[in-house]
Amino acid sequence: VLKDQRSILTVCSPEPKVEGIPNVTVALPRLVGGEGVMETFWPPFSDLERNQLTASSKVIRGALDELESGKSSQ
Repeated sequence: VLKDQRSILTVCSPEPKVEGIPNVTVALPRLVGGEGVMETFWPPFSDLERNQLTASSKVIRGALDELESGKSSQ
């Protein structure tokens, strides 16, 4: 990303919603430049891939919820 040379890379970044699951971080093809992630490219998913993405998003969201609830009880 030096000199704002843009590139499409697979990068983990927070998403407001993935397959109905709010606030998860997933790896997707993204346009990255000098200011960071500039755009996300959602590839076409088969039904199986979409179901797997939903399942993964739920696992990620569940882990984040556990971490967040652990912080509030300390």
